[in-house]
Amino acid sequence: RQAIALKSRFAQAHSNLGTTLTKIGRLGEAEESLRTAIAIKPDYANAHFNLGRVLQQLGRLDEAIIIYTRATELNSNHAAAYSYLGVTLAKLGRLDEAAVCYRRAIVLEPSDAVVHNNLGIAFEELGRLDDAEASYMQAIDFQPGFIPAHINLGNTLKKLGRWDESGASYRRAIDL
Repeated sequence: RQAIALKSRFAQAHSNLGTTLTKIGRLGEAEESLRTAIAIKPDYANAHFNLGRVLQQLGRLDEAIIIYTRATELNSNHAAAYSYLGVTLAKLGRLDEAAVCYRRAIVLEPSDAVVHNNLGIAFEELGRLDDAEASYMQAIDFQPGFIPAHINLGNTLKKLGRWDESGASYRRAIDL
């Protein structure tokens, strides 16, 4: 706030304030700060991304999709924007589109276990169980202690009728 008082058109300070307000749960104020940052600097990809996160938390998913998409247009290498866009699309049942976003995020950040896991979830919900299995395995390869991936892998293996492997996956999750 002090930086903004000294320089009211300091986009990064408005964006940082928005991020801080988000972390303490003051989402309405966070939205206002982030929109101010964007008004000052319309090509500020991170401010768009952070605004998308606020809108997503507020349950305004359609708006979040627009803002995340804009962040990816401004910075085609913004892996987190693609990942969060995928999560938001998945929440709306737009799983094919979500999978495209997750894949783009993986190209940019290949070792992100969470994104591999999210891609697996989308594939599982689409009935693409072999692809889901492969995605969960990738998540586990990158982060062996990632419990959700072990559970999701167990669920997929169970759906595939591979009971012993499914049980082993669940046991690994319990051990972790």
